[in-house]
Amino acid sequence: VSFKKTLFYFRFWIFALAVWYIFSLKKEELCNRLIITFSIAFIVLIVDGYIQFFLKKNIFGWPMYGTRLSSLFGDELILGSYLSRMLPLFFGLLVYINFSKKIYHYIIFFIIFVGVETLIFLSGERVAFFYVNASTLMLILTMRNFKLFRISAFIVSIFIIFALVNIYPDSSKRIVDKTVKQLGFEQEEKTNTKETIQNEKKTSKKFIFSIEHQNHYISSIRMFKDNVVSGIGPRMFRFICGEEKYYLWEGCSTHPHNSYVQLLAETGLIGFIFGLTIFVLIFYNIIRHFMLKFLKKKFIYSDFQLCLLSAILISIWPFVPTGDLFNNWLSIIYFFPVGFYLSSINSKIKTIER
Repeated sequence: VSFKKTLFYFRFWIFALAVWYIFSLKKEELCNRLIITFSIAFIVLIVDGYIQFFLKKNIFGWPMYGTRLSSLFGDELILGSYLSRMLPLFFGLLVYINFSKKIYHYIIFFIIFVGVETLIFLSGERVAFFYVNASTLMLILTMRNFKLFRISAFIVSIFIIFALVNIYPDSSKRIVDKTVKQLGFEQEEKTNTKETIQNEKKTSKKFIFSIEHQNHYISSIRMFKDNVVSGIGPRMFRFICGEEKYYLWEGCSTHPHNSYVQLLAETGLIGFIFGLTIFVLIFYNIIRHFMLKFLKKKFIYSDFQLCLLSAILISIWPFVPTGDLFNNWLSIIYFFPVGFYLSSINSKIKTIER
C-alpha cells in the first residue's frame, strides 16, 4: 500500500523543475498571468467567504460548518490553509514586477491582502492564522522594500478583526476559546459539586495542542522506536495506529498531524534527517540574513527570494499541527514556490558569473 501511494511522489520534484524552467524562459509573462489568476481566485473567495460569514451560506447555498468557513472548498475545511500558504508567493510575484509603481495597483492589492488576512481569521483555521502572521512578521523584519505595504495591510486587518470579534463574538471561538480549552488552560468556575471537581481534574493537565494531537504523537513515537531507520512506510500510520501496542484514545487518524512526527513514524531517521536538514538550512540562512541586515546593512536575499522562502518556511515549520505530508494538494503547495526559488538562485549565479 505504501509503495503504491508514494511510488510517483517524484512528480512533485518534476513539477518544481518545470516551474523553474518556465519561469526562466518567460518571467514577466508568467508573473503577470499568475498575478491575474491569484487575484481573481482571492477576490472570489473573499466575496464568497464574507457572504457565507454574514448569511451563513455561500453563493451555492453551502452552509458554514459551525463557526468555520469553507467557501468554495465545500466540506474541505482548507480555506484558511490555501489562502495563508499562497499569499507569500502572491506577494513575491507582486514584488518581482514592482507593483507599487502604479497607485491603482497598490490600492487593489492592498484591499486583497486585507480581505485575505481577515478571511483567514474568520475561517477558524488556527494554524493558517499563525502562518499568515508568521510570514508577515518575517517579511517585515527582513525585506528591504515594500515593508510599509505589509505593515499597513497587517494593521488594517487587525483593526477589522477586532471590530468583527466585538460585533460577532462567535467568530473568535475556535481561534481563541477552543485553543485555550484544548491546551488545557481553561479555568472552570469553582463550586463544591462533584461534577465540577472531576472536570477540573480533567482540564488541569496541559496538552501538546490537544489531547488528540498528543496521542497521535505518542503513537507515532512508539512506531518510530520499533522502526528507527526506515519507519513503517509512507502513509501507513492510518493502518498501523489501530494496533493494540500503538493505539491510544483519539490517537488514531489518517496521519499524525505533524510533518516531522510523520516523517519519524513513516520514514524513520532517513526521511526525518532529510526534512529537518532542509528546515535548519532555510531557517539558519533567514536568521543570517536578518542579522547581517541590522548589523552590517547587507542583504543576502532579494525581497522576491524572501517572499518565496517565507512561503516554504511556513510549510515546513515543525512546531504546529499539519496536514498529511504526502497529501496531493499540500505537496503541490510545498513545491510550487521551490521552482521559483531555484530559478532565482540560478539567475543570481549567472549574474555573478557575468
